[in-house]
Amino acid sequence: MNPPSSHKPPGASSHRRGSFRHVVLLGDALLEAYTGIDQTPGKFENAVLPGTQNQWKLSVVSAAEVERAGSTLALPRDATHAMIFIEGNHAIEQSGLLDSRSDAGDQALEQLSLAADEFERTLERMIQAAQAARLVIMVCAMFQPNYKDPVRQRAACAALAVFNDRVTKRAAAAHAALIDLRLTCNEPGDYDKPTLLSRGGVQKVANVIRFAMFELDAGARRSEVFY
Repeated sequence: MNPPSSHKPPGASSHRRGSFRHVVLLGDALLEAYTGIDQTPGKFENAVLPGTQNQWKLSVVSAAEVERAGSTLALPRDATHAMIFIEGNHAIEQSGLLDSRSDAGDQALEQLSLAADEFERTLERMIQAAQAARLVIMVCAMFQPNYKDPVRQRAACAALAVFNDRVTKRAAAAHAALIDLRLTCNEPGDYDKPTLLSRGGVQKVANVIRFAMFELDAGARRSEVFY
């Protein structure tokens, strides 16, 4: 794996590298590949990035919790960063676009657009929750799927672009960092299933997140891209 890269605007500053970070993961997409691992505080961080549990802590608030709590959502008081990562590949599959006939294309695109609208509303609520808590915000663009069928792969990637367009727009509007997983997870070994990362893929994502945490400044007013 190549070292994580960042495209940084002039004048961006960094946190002190010795600082402890508590990352709140809004949305549980990252955890799908780790369902069989002990998620006790400390043990989970060590499973994602061995030997770094004293440098950062990870808490999870699911999309469903954000939706239920609304404006009353309370994030951990010692949180420093928010990473927003919700999965859109499932919504694409459910939209019917990948299995539609050519004469049903308009209907499938409409269903895809409606799914993307709901996705964007959820994303915006998560960003607002992180802003209310005055956290450093990182928003993840979704990784591309890994279908073996080239026709399905092209269709899925085209559909995913609709969702990632919403991600990019919301991240820029919030002056938040963007972690572009399309560039991070780009090898077959990064996947266990077409839309599910392997443990190695999750660790690549965690490496980029950790790199971004150390680079971002809480007062930054421009978006940055990490991968």
